[in-house]
Amino acid sequence: MYHAIVRAKVRSLWTRISDGDYRAAVSLATPDVHFRFVGDAPPAAEFTGREAFDQWFRDLLDLLPGIRLTPEDIVVRGWPWDTTVVTRFRVEAELADGSPYRNEGVQWVRLRWGRMVDDYVLEDTARLAEAVHRQERALSS
Repeated sequence: MYHAIVRAKVRSLWTRISDGDYRAAVSLATPDVHFRFVGDAPPAAEFTGREAFDQWFRDLLDLLPGIRLTPEDIVVRGWPWDTTVVTRFRVEAELADGSPYRNEGVQWVRLRWGRMVDDYVLEDTARLAEAVHRQERALSS
């Protein structure tokens, strides 16, 4: 039952983020949350702290306004004091040049008593880097 509740809450959270309410995710993070988005191109990052997590989301929404994140599969393990949530997700956005951006990724999150302590995100970095390059080119012309 606990795992089903967590899955439903995670699905709801992803919907809120796609609707522009990224602060819903930030509010679940502990003050010392560790975040890593793997890669070399923006929005790649690694940091500790809720304030940096909030800034990362703002930067992401500046880079890809209107981004839609859709969970495809959510796996939950563990107990309330140490829960692992793995989400396979889809990413969609329209770039400034009118072209679509489509990608997929995996997020690995650790929760303690419902609070996010670790967030690790892997997305197809080649596809993302190309989209960022197209976005920057379109915005600079």
